[in-house]
Amino acid sequence: MKIVPVKDMQFLGLPSIYSLFSFDISPYLSMVEFEPDDYIFKNGELPDCLYCLVKGTAILSLYHSNGRKLARFMESPCFIGETELLKAQELTNEVKAQTLCLCYKISLASCMDTILSDPVFLRNLCLYMSKNALYDLTSYARTQAYPVVNRLAQFILLMARNGLYKEKHTEVSDYLGTSYRHLLYVFADLCKRGILSKEPQGYRIADPARLKALADVVS
Repeated sequence: MKIVPVKDMQFLGLPSIYSLFSFDISPYLSMVEFEPDDYIFKNGELPDCLYCLVKGTAILSLYHSNGRKLARFMESPCFIGETELLKAQELTNEVKAQTLCLCYKISLASCMDTILSDPVFLRNLCLYMSKNALYDLTSYARTQAYPVVNRLAQFILLMARNGLYKEKHTEVSDYLGTSYRHLLYVFADLCKRGILSKEPQGYRIADPARLKALADVVS
């Protein structure tokens, strides 16, 4: 984790966070940068801050008693740590940076009571969490309604950088609600059809138009 000087924040072209509050949040605010694979939160921590991810993608991991891990990809802008702030759960789930991530960090030690009694912030947080719940419901509906190949095509277009896709199969199979074995079969089929090509670093998008046509099936 790297702290970005406050004086540099205005030059980054990032979404403003100040309008989410009715009071001046700046005394409690800093900007932090996470490299890919850095922990934003480790599993089972007591958090002392609230993050607002404003650039990049992170991965939330949920661990079950049977050893299975479920992954959820978090795109900016989003909050990280809001359920712990509201005491819906005490301890954090694991969150790691998937790409370079920039986050506003709100230190809660001196402002938690003020934040939790701020009607403007609470309204914005309720709106955010409601949209998040609708997104999860829509994602579940897509899992039931569309084949893996179409949802994978959409996911590849979302996560690829400069035409190269290199996500971990174990996390993606959980995210798409399919088996690891079936995911490998779908990748092999896309390569056979000339839509993707396998490289040492991952998969290269060989035919963007055909991949997009597959993704566009998912409404």
